[in-house]
Amino acid sequence: MDMIGYGIFAGCILLLAGIYLTARKGIDTHNIQSMIFGGKTAGPMGLTFSVFAAWMWTTSVFGSAETYALYGVWGPISYVAGACIAFAGLIGVLVLIRKHYPTVVTWLEFIQIRFGRRTKLWFYLFAVIAPAYVLVEQGVGIAYVLETFYGCSFRSISFFSVILATGFVFFGGMKSVIAEEKIASLIIIAGFLAGAVWVIRSGDIAQFRDMPFTMEGVSLSGRIGTSAITYFIVAIVIAFGQIVFDPAYYIKAHLARRTKEMAISFTFGGIVIWGGITLLASLYMGHAAMVQSSDVTDLFHGPAKAIFSFIIIIIGMSTIAHFMIGFLGAFSIDLYRTVVKPEGTDKERIVFGRIMIVAVGLSCASITIALENISLLTIDVFCAIFFAAPCVPMLIGFLSQRNFGKLPIIATVAGTIGGIALWMAVPGGVLEAQLAGLAAAILLSFLIMLPGFLHRMPYDK
Repeated sequence: MDMIGYGIFAGCILLLAGIYLTARKGIDTHNIQSMIFGGKTAGPMGLTFSVFAAWMWTTSVFGSAETYALYGVWGPISYVAGACIAFAGLIGVLVLIRKHYPTVVTWLEFIQIRFGRRTKLWFYLFAVIAPAYVLVEQGVGIAYVLETFYGCSFRSISFFSVILATGFVFFGGMKSVIAEEKIASLIIIAGFLAGAVWVIRSGDIAQFRDMPFTMEGVSLSGRIGTSAITYFIVAIVIAFGQIVFDPAYYIKAHLARRTKEMAISFTFGGIVIWGGITLLASLYMGHAAMVQSSDVTDLFHGPAKAIFSFIIIIIGMSTIAHFMIGFLGAFSIDLYRTVVKPEGTDKERIVFGRIMIVAVGLSCASITIALENISLLTIDVFCAIFFAAPCVPMLIGFLSQRNFGKLPIIATVAGTIGGIALWMAVPGGVLEAQLAGLAAAILLSFLIMLPGFLHRMPYDK
């Protein structure tokens, strides 16, 4: 059985190789516009598919379905609604940056304009850790499926998933990433439809498919529980913290010729298409798994199992490649000029960026090995407080033009420490403690930044 899983994994590798060989024509690996921006040839449809494939994580499948067991039918609804609201917030940030700072590519450049070079270097911590931790989740998700279905080595699959996606970006740049995301989007959408038909028609669970969505008195028509509302709030904060610090979305937003075009593509890819597929898949799989008292992976048999495995690998690889192109862009466009030298040729900057993504890739691949048997939902909520505090200074930066200097650093440190301390001290359930920690992190950070928020001035030009 092992060879089937490895064969599916190898098939995905061949697909990536074929995409690279097809897309590499015209790629200038020593040119920023070519490697980082793909010559700006994505187009509205390509950008929509790119956003969808990047936002469709392995957590979107397993984490959202897992919430059904915790909060009933309102779990997936809260998960998807919270994530969509957070993504709408990201679109708002992207629109504001394009409007007021049209030459800025990443949010790190915005931080330097607003708060200074030293503060930007501090925020690089979040620009690396936030995407890296989500990237690690994808390697874990791929390995979990192949280990569960076919007994493949968790460590080998998780490690090489990250390494192979890193290599794909290292050689192919943005053009290859966009081409892969277009194909991945079609595979994901078609695969979920085919998988849904197979599961629904499967004799093993046919007896459950017509049962109402209920769980211990909580139903779609019933009253939403307090825990689900709490989780909904937490989901917004978690999702926003995960994506607002991701340089790749800012780079991809720069590919759109006009702000309206960018906003429409991001809305359809990150909210409409992603939200619809994730909600339907999580409701059905979560419900079916609850009825059978089994894991989501137990729902698939025979060909459906192979289809699901292939889709998960494509999902994970697409997301890893998305984050890696973000790292490559941030390191080449911004970090090189900030820490190495202000001026440099495109070749020098890209070489620096490539070296950095290899280092990040090896580090993340090594971390995935240590996360065997850990729930993706657990990983997803663990870093929520850490990412909540720095969101406040960034958002306040759009509302007030005061130069805060080192104040954002103090706000993020105080908010993070205070949030974690309260999270550990609050008695009761895990969700309630996490909400208290998030609230403390946000409130402390906000109170420290408050003077700047109240003193509004025109945007700097």
